[in-house]
Amino acid sequence: MKSIKTKILLLFVSLLLLLQAISFWSTYDSLRTKERIAIDSQLSKAKALFDSEFNRREFYLTSFAETVTNDYGLKSVFGEDQRSVAIALLNHGKRINADLAMVVTPAGIIELQLVNSYQHNQNKKVVRGAQQGQAFGFMPALKQGQLPPYYVIGEQLYQLHLSPLKSGPAIIGWAGFGYEISTPLAESFLTLTGLQADLILEQQNRWSLLGSSNPLANITSAKALINPTSSDVISLKQQYSAAGGANFYVLLHSSRDNLVAVIQQSWLQILLITILTLIISMVAAYLIADDITRPIKLLVKQAKRLAAGEYQKPVSVNDKTELGQLASEFNSMQEKVLNREQAIKHRLQHDPLTELPNRHWLASKLQDLTEQNSAPFALFHLNICRLKEVNDTLGHSAGDQLIKEAGKRLTALQSEHFLCHIGADEFVLILPNITRDTARDELNNIAMQMHEGCNYQDMHLQLQIRVGVALYPEHSQDPQILVQKADAALNHCRESRSHCYIYDPSTDTNTVERLSLINDLKKAIQSNQLILHYQPKFSFAANKITHVEALVRWQHPELGMIPPDSFIEIAEHTGQINPLTRWVFLEALSQSLAWKVQGIDINIAINISGENLKDESFYSFICQNIESKQLRAESFTLEVTESALVDDPETAIALLARFKERGFKLSIDDYGTGYSSLAQLKRLPVHELKIDKSFVQKLAIDADDAIIVKSTIELAHNMGLSVVAEGIEDLASLRWLEKANCNLAQGYFISRPKPANELYQLLAQESIEFAN
Repeated sequence: MKSIKTKILLLFVSLLLLLQAISFWSTYDSLRTKERIAIDSQLSKAKALFDSEFNRREFYLTSFAETVTNDYGLKSVFGEDQRSVAIALLNHGKRINADLAMVVTPAGIIELQLVNSYQHNQNKKVVRGAQQGQAFGFMPALKQGQLPPYYVIGEQLYQLHLSPLKSGPAIIGWAGFGYEISTPLAESFLTLTGLQADLILEQQNRWSLLGSSNPLANITSAKALINPTSSDVISLKQQYSAAGGANFYVLLHSSRDNLVAVIQQSWLQILLITILTLIISMVAAYLIADDITRPIKLLVKQAKRLAAGEYQKPVSVNDKTELGQLASEFNSMQEKVLNREQAIKHRLQHDPLTELPNRHWLASKLQDLTEQNSAPFALFHLNICRLKEVNDTLGHSAGDQLIKEAGKRLTALQSEHFLCHIGADEFVLILPNITRDTARDELNNIAMQMHEGCNYQDMHLQLQIRVGVALYPEHSQDPQILVQKADAALNHCRESRSHCYIYDPSTDTNTVERLSLINDLKKAIQSNQLILHYQPKFSFAANKITHVEALVRWQHPELGMIPPDSFIEIAEHTGQINPLTRWVFLEALSQSLAWKVQGIDINIAINISGENLKDESFYSFICQNIESKQLRAESFTLEVTESALVDDPETAIALLARFKERGFKLSIDDYGTGYSSLAQLKRLPVHELKIDKSFVQKLAIDADDAIIVKSTIELAHNMGLSVVAEGIEDLASLRWLEKANCNLAQGYFISRPKPANELYQLLAQESIEFAN
């Protein structure tokens, strides 16, 4: 059986042998011989020339180094007058156009190193070498006269010779000169040999191009010539060792065409014969093509089906030649492509660590469930607690073990479910036919499944999780929004440090409205969309309003009046609380001046945040503005909540002490709801406590609240502090606080927060009577 390969070879070999046997071989052989002779001659000449050049440079360096070291004048100032030594070396170096002059002390210190530096205008300038003052790293070789002639400074290479300076038999140092191995040397090789020259330095597998006669050369093209793979390039490589284990390569190269240009012209005879042969071969090839193309067309058609994703139908070629074998291999390839595509699809939709479906699969599954208008289902977003601590302490392999164990246990749940591992320590569990009433039971089942710990390398690790739950269709019918709701519920778990939580819109801070407020708040501060309202504080002793609290409001151009509870927290979390507090303070100063003009002298309380206490410039800002307005610090009270002191109590207390020393009144706001202990209260440099309204609003009907408020008032008075009670909404509470010796009262019963122009009459009253 003759294969297609045999048919083609017999036809083409017969034709080529018939037309070329007479003239081709003799011409070819003679031309190849001439080429080899021409190339060998050129390379041998080039090698001799650059060997001669290096030897000449070495002779100059050796001779002048020995001459310099025998100079009595140099010896007399050596080690004493570095400037004179430098001038002497510089003058000697100029005689041989040296690029480097260097002196090494017997202690192995490079006392002097002068190198030529080329400026942007190509002018040469002598500068101090980078190694001057450093230890010379090759003292043993230098002392034994075995120092390699090539020496590296930074990314530059020098051909260097150092000769000993002797005083009698004793060596008092070494001095010598060097030539830089760089582009000028490469260009001289080009002039001498007619070959392009590349100079390469290799230090600890770091390669750099020292110089090249080719302006377009780079280190990549130069390295390729060390071991050339193309016969089109003829190259000669010479390798030298440099001090410190570096290697220096000289590469002389040229294209074969340049070296044998004349000989190449002889190939025109062969070209004419080849063209004639090609014409005859093409006629023969045409006759064979029809026999070859029929099965190939079938393979092309099958390839198009594969490109379209049709893998089921195999190709059938009734041919026993190589084309038949190709068709068989084609079918095998088709099967393997199908298997790989299925594997890729699996990997696209499954997590590589747990082999559970991933986020892509989840999105598709939720889309299917919601489009089918299926029965209610619950989406559980689960997160492994303290996994980062495990990773940081035991390594990620331990964390991976916990993740895989969690996946196994969740997979083993008895109820119908779809489980996904959406990345890191997070899983999503879809439970069909689950409502709010039955979700708690499933949460208990999950907790029981995770109850037992996990062993890792004889260490028992707790496997605890948090779960955020969103319900379909109760919370949303949109898959993406449903996932967001479950994620919001999980975030609430983290913030409240609970283990499970069913989504509640009231706790969801990640709303479009909140995002809009975040974006608008900075502009609101800058464009004066904020206004201040003031809530009076009634003094029991003076029987009139003696204090007010400045409360900020946001007059949003689209949303109208926004209360502080809706944007103060945003300001604290987005870094806007400092400019907001400063705006409030400046507005309060202006209002204080306006009231003084009206004859009203009243103390204004301003709320400050824990973030303000971390701002190093906050104190100076407050004091400078008080002084610029010529107001007294005693006219202002700074209210700070207990929680503001939690993060860094030492810094906060120190800053508050400075405010107190400056004369400001200091108040602990919302006392009783924070985290401060009596020990910390004792340390706080404050003047008053402000009892939170949650204890005051039910004084008349709640005995426990009454006990707490009364004991707080007595405690404060015993500590020398005054007391403000906020949240007073009825006369009974006001009278109760008066009997309990409370100092100031604040609440809606006395007055709601109002703009300053609506409070004038109330503030101007010398005495206030509250009707029964």
